[in-house]
Amino acid sequence: MTGLQEGKSSTLSLRSTRTAMAGVLLLATALYSWRLGEAPVYLGWDEARTAVQGYSLATTGRDMTGARLPLLFHITDPLIPNHSSVTWWQPFLFYLTAAMLRVAPIAQWSVRLPNIGLAMVNIWLAYLIAKRLFGNPWYGVLAAGMLALTPAHFFFARLAQDYFCPLPFVLLWLWCLLRYLPTDKSTEHSALGTRHLALAPRATIWLAAAAGFALGAGLYTHISSWIAMPFYFVATHVVLRVSRKPLRAHAAVSIGFAVALVPLIVWVSAHPTLLHDMFQNYGVATSSRVGERVTLYWDYFNPSYLFFAGGADPMWSTRRVGVFVLAFAVLLPCGTWHIVRRGFSIPRALLVAGFLFAPLPIALTLPEAPRYATARDLLVLPFGVFIAVAGVEFLLANRRLIARTIAALLLASIPIQFLVFAGDYFTDYQLRSAFRHDFLNVRGVVEYAIASDAGASLPAVYLSDDLSAGKVVQWKFHLITHGREDLWPRTRYFSIDAFQPDRIPAGSLLIVTTNNPRLNELIGPNRCTIIHSVKDVTGTDAAAILLKN
Repeated sequence: MTGLQEGKSSTLSLRSTRTAMAGVLLLATALYSWRLGEAPVYLGWDEARTAVQGYSLATTGRDMTGARLPLLFHITDPLIPNHSSVTWWQPFLFYLTAAMLRVAPIAQWSVRLPNIGLAMVNIWLAYLIAKRLFGNPWYGVLAAGMLALTPAHFFFARLAQDYFCPLPFVLLWLWCLLRYLPTDKSTEHSALGTRHLALAPRATIWLAAAAGFALGAGLYTHISSWIAMPFYFVATHVVLRVSRKPLRAHAAVSIGFAVALVPLIVWVSAHPTLLHDMFQNYGVATSSRVGERVTLYWDYFNPSYLFFAGGADPMWSTRRVGVFVLAFAVLLPCGTWHIVRRGFSIPRALLVAGFLFAPLPIALTLPEAPRYATARDLLVLPFGVFIAVAGVEFLLANRRLIARTIAALLLASIPIQFLVFAGDYFTDYQLRSAFRHDFLNVRGVVEYAIASDAGASLPAVYLSDDLSAGKVVQWKFHLITHGREDLWPRTRYFSIDAFQPDRIPAGSLLIVTTNNPRLNELIGPNRCTIIHSVKDVTGTDAAAILLKN
């Protein structure tokens, strides 16, 4: 009867954790998708590019340059025919967005929804990984909940940007590796020599291959993966070697990685300037600058950045909370201590290595604006969460009441601080950050242009060439969402430097920023008249709309 009772207890516990995990996913889905079309208030230029590329793929099977189903996307200015560009983007989010737009209308919420789906995958994988790492399904539920309530994870899941995309691939790699490690023990080494053990089912070798394939597929998610995935690939071989796994495991990982790598090799061979273009576009620093790199690397472990203020760019941080909630300031050191000194194992050591690696690609490449660029540091999130769970395990394993009380208080503080963060995110932050997502309020400009065209057909709409391609793709996005793509062929650039009034048809609209210092040069009887000022959500003048006299 005792065995039967234990079996029933185990089954009940399993059902309870699955129910709890289902609750975490349902609550996270509701929270992450709430007001998705309104917060952030504007669709940023990177998001708009994701949207219009995805829309083009969904409707024509081609990208915005006319290339059919490309592997990497050549990013050009759509208003400049045959525009020469050195910008190439990874394909994963574009195709994911295209799949979404095959079944949903193009809108701010729909182009952001794919990353919400990836966030739920991250949360589920965090559960599976932690359950295996800590040997208790409730620690899996805890890891899932902590990742869901991590401010940076919530923040970037709501943006249609590809910075977020490597996360599920890294988590899938880690899960496959952790599942494989306890298996395939073909030999055991001892002081007395080597003796053979019963082999685990050969089917487990697919897990090693899947781990390698996940890393190879991750190369197509974001440019930083071209450094991160090879690092994890090498780390995998180190783990396999230290774990004394057979050569077939190393071969399986390598084959899986190579299979995913083949399309990229073929593509690069067909586009010989691509690698040079990427180095040039991202401004990769090739000089040593060792001191600058080391300082930058350690800055990413600054407690102010991690636990208090987060990133420097208001597009990527509310500046009211850190990358992690404040409880992590205690749990991360406790977890690291526990892993290194008390509960050491090869898989757990991999967590510390992954956490320390996260900002290394930024330090190695020194891209533009490298300091506290949270979007480029997102791989720190899952490893930080797992280490924090190890910190909880450490505190709860302590028999002293004070340690368990601290653990309880820290865990209770996480949802409380997250709710405070979310309250600010959905209200004041939207006003503070609006100018970074769209300083022109292109949606307002489009709506005014559409209203003007309804009264009398507009000959053309001219965008100031100092607005750049970012505003052009936002313009195109809002034309599409308003069902007025007929205005796109009538869209042009104009230059204040080379302004020639006689070449612009009367009745055309010209769009410039209201704070353009040369705005008055466009005004006059034979030039233009300011007919409207578009304000942003804060009530600040954003765009000046001029009518050609």
